[in-house]
Amino acid sequence: MMRFPLLLMLLLLIGCSYTSEFRLLDEVDSLVAAEKYDSAYHEVMKLNPPFDYERDLAHYRLLLVQTSYLTDNTLQTDSVIDSAISYYEHSDNLEKLADAYYYKAACLQERNEDKQAILFFKKAEDAAQKLNNLRLRYKIAESMVRINDQNGNYHLQLDYARKALGYALESGNKNWIAYSYFNLSNAFQYFEEVDSLTKYSKELIPRLGDIYPQDLPHFLNNIGFMYIKNGDTAQARKYYVESLSHKEIPNTLVGLAEVCIKEGNDDEAYKLWQKAFLMDDDGTRDIIMFNMLQYDLKHRKNIEDACERMYRIYAIKDSMTSTLKDRTIQEMQQRYDEEAANHLYEHKLMKWMIATLILVVLLLLLMGYVGYKRNRSKLMLTKKQMLINQHVNEIKQMAAKCSFAEREIMDYKTMIDEYKQRISQLESSGKDVEKEVEELKRRIEESVRRNEELEASCTEARSKINSLREEITDIVEKASPILNRGKILYEGILQDQSIAKWSKNDRHCFMEYYKALHINEYESIVKKYKHLTMYNMFFLILNEMGKDSKAISQIMGISQDSLRTIRYRIRTNNGGKP
Repeated sequence: MMRFPLLLMLLLLIGCSYTSEFRLLDEVDSLVAAEKYDSAYHEVMKLNPPFDYERDLAHYRLLLVQTSYLTDNTLQTDSVIDSAISYYEHSDNLEKLADAYYYKAACLQERNEDKQAILFFKKAEDAAQKLNNLRLRYKIAESMVRINDQNGNYHLQLDYARKALGYALESGNKNWIAYSYFNLSNAFQYFEEVDSLTKYSKELIPRLGDIYPQDLPHFLNNIGFMYIKNGDTAQARKYYVESLSHKEIPNTLVGLAEVCIKEGNDDEAYKLWQKAFLMDDDGTRDIIMFNMLQYDLKHRKNIEDACERMYRIYAIKDSMTSTLKDRTIQEMQQRYDEEAANHLYEHKLMKWMIATLILVVLLLLLMGYVGYKRNRSKLMLTKKQMLINQHVNEIKQMAAKCSFAEREIMDYKTMIDEYKQRISQLESSGKDVEKEVEELKRRIEESVRRNEELEASCTEARSKINSLREEITDIVEKASPILNRGKILYEGILQDQSIAKWSKNDRHCFMEYYKALHINEYESIVKKYKHLTMYNMFFLILNEMGKDSKAISQIMGISQDSLRTIRYRIRTNNGGKP
């Protein structure tokens, strides 16, 4: 009788232990949701795995990666988050799976592995779409804004900025709303759409108190940029100066310099360019160099003086960047004057070298450098297209060979069955059929041997097909941005996606990828039809791909009447032939 109370007590202790572990993990989740990241990180570091349940261990691993990332203590290995993903992919906890995908992507992005990062951000997005979790949806969309901005995918950046704003407005979170307006303002700068830029930048002004203090200079810079685009230099100066009072950013210095130019204060602008140039920001360096050279040419009327001034800036930057980052422009100029006496010969030599180099480059440009680059790129693209097409043809041949072999295998298997059936009949007849049976067995052995050869041949063909497909993928995804973009668009067309938002470059990328896969079909269209526009060419390719009128209408975003008009014009230009 004493055993039952002891067993009950043991079960209660185990239950309490499990409840304690579960509660601690949930408390860390609560700290993260409240944005108390340092506290959450310290609590995670106090936990002592392994846990009794695999679910708790996966939860702990996710929290370890999450809090480490949010406190800039990112782990150097992906094994922890990979094991959490592996667990959640086989569970029904979509929210934790989306979080795991998100932090895997965030860690990859920090290591500049953007291609893999985007893949996991998209996985997180797909999982989050099935959940009613605005925080999760917002942070994924906001991350996609940043990664598309960094990679120059400005249309996608704009799409995700709009998504993020939708989630922010739905949630009512003031911080999210402010950052969403900032992202939209930033996105419209690339498209130079002043009306939209103005609309979203002005939304930022009453929301400056809802952002993190370290980001305030960037918000103020965007507002200043908006005012200068609208010709209001006084307001632009106000916001640029306020931004610089918090932190000096090269973009803000360049913006304030533009204000100075519009106010007629070229000398102040020149000082601002000098300061910005020495900040090691490659994104503004070309603009600064152009403006400084233009200033020198305007005020010195002599290309040699301009080159000398540019050399001085480079000399100062190269020799003193490591020790003079926090000194003023005046101190740097003074240091240069001290070093100039010791390097007079090198200065003069460099001056003439720079002047000569500029003249040579100008001559090369005049002689068709741009044309050379374009032709070279076209030649490289053509070679890749030919190689892809060669692989596609080889795949077709291998597939045909494999199909033929499979049919022969079936035939031989049928023959073997027939031989075996015949042997059974002969053996049951009671006659002397030994010789005939031996002959049939020999034929069976020969058929089995032939079958094995055909199966080996078929296996080899499939392996070759897989190898060729991998080579095509490598060429498209690694060797050619044009073909890589074209592949994405081509796969979208296969799913009947609209081309309404395609740019001229998108259409070019699609055509080049289609030529790589279907050069014979493409050349057939070009030879058969004359004087085709890009629009008509696209219509004929959709026909060649087997799309019906309804699908073509949806893809091209036009009515059935417009389709009939296109067909009529193509027949007219082709002498009435279909």
